[in-house]
Amino acid sequence: MWVIVVILSVLFGVYFYVYKSRRSNLRRIHGKGQGVFITGCDTGFGYDLAKRLDGLGFRVFAGCLNSNGKEAGELARSCSNLLHVVQLDVTKEDQITAAKDYVETVHRNTGCGLWALVNNAGIDCFGDIEFCPMEFYRRVADVNLFGMVHVTKTFLPMIRKSKGRVINNTSVKGRLSLPRISVYGITKYEGENFSDCLRLEMRKFGVKVVIVEHAKTSITFIHPNAHMFYSQLKRLQDDKETMWKKADPEVKQVYGQKYLESQFSGLERAADTSYRTTTPVIDAFEDAVTLENPRTRYLVDGGRGLFDKYCLYARLNSYLPTAWMDFLVDRWFNSLGIAEIGT
Repeated sequence: MWVIVVILSVLFGVYFYVYKSRRSNLRRIHGKGQGVFITGCDTGFGYDLAKRLDGLGFRVFAGCLNSNGKEAGELARSCSNLLHVVQLDVTKEDQITAAKDYVETVHRNTGCGLWALVNNAGIDCFGDIEFCPMEFYRRVADVNLFGMVHVTKTFLPMIRKSKGRVINNTSVKGRLSLPRISVYGITKYEGENFSDCLRLEMRKFGVKVVIVEHAKTSITFIHPNAHMFYSQLKRLQDDKETMWKKADPEVKQVYGQKYLESQFSGLERAADTSYRTTTPVIDAFEDAVTLENPRTRYLVDGGRGLFDKYCLYARLNSYLPTAWMDFLVDRWFNSLGIAEIGT
């Protein structure tokens, strides 16, 4: 056993060294006031990416759900005067239009243009299909999918002019189907398809489209705005109550309330097995924005063990037969709450 651990540790060390060496030697474009628009900057990846790109000299337009909120204020104070906090709810057409008008106004005054658009805004949802009402599917799709599409279509003419790039934050769950994530997962699969279609259509204009697929990163626990986790956790807990209240009587009888409770029991402990920093994901975003020839996809491992099981399964999913993948997923992900069914 220890021999295997040592071998894996050595291989990981070699990989990390080669990765860091290769990453430092790749050709990059320089910020120098070029515009980058990022959605979902109130916290998490968007917040940290805005700070990273501001430090590299880009003119960052940080789209925030609440531009007058504490998080947006902290972001503005911690960055240079090149950063602009922009009010943006990606489900609101008037706010998307206003954001575009603001970027165009800044461009006319500074000549910054728009080099990159980063679609980062997103929300999560959790639960069995039979428990999730249609309103959950619509709510999450409005942000994760239709928000991405609407923002992209709005800013695409500016990206075409600069021959820049669109970077879409999807997820490892856009490459791997798992139980209890259908509400979230279908929006990520659709985000992958939208990105692939867009990449092929934009080739003729010299525009690059990049996908960042993050895995298990406990951003809500280690982030400076970690109190946001508690509001997100409360929303998921409220969702659980809604699921039970709106469930069909037959579904309640078949599954039982203890089963539903068991599905949510591990949410508060999620950070215990998650990567404790956003740095690998932010590195991927930085590469997507700054490299002359970025990768098409960045699958970013998370987790605190020897490997990230989500990313491992996502990679296997590209090669193994469906029946084999179903067996593996069933063994590793589908046992939670089985004993409570019907109680």
